[in-house]
Amino acid sequence: MFQHPDMPDFGEDEGDADKCKAWIAAQGLKVCQASLEYHSDEAISERYFEAGDPDCSYWEPDRPDGDGWFCLAIHDTDDGPVCWWARRVVTP
Repeated sequence: MFQHPDMPDFGEDEGDADKCKAWIAAQGLKVCQASLEYHSDEAISERYFEAGDPDCSYWEPDRPDGDGWFCLAIHDTDDGPVCWWARRVVTP
């Protein structure tokens, strides 16, 4: 669906989840996930799941609290679309 242009294309092969986690750590990122299924506006999630249409371009994923978050990826899962929000880890 979407992924940041600097993010490598991790597939679903064995070990890819570990490679993705390692890449995120190497970039100094913290990642949070927002799911369309649990969107703050129930009408949005109902529209997606009742329509049976994979288009979710009308969905504006809930952004985590705080500054510096950007969309790292939006992809489909067995439970519907999820958005990965990321921001740089702040070290004191």
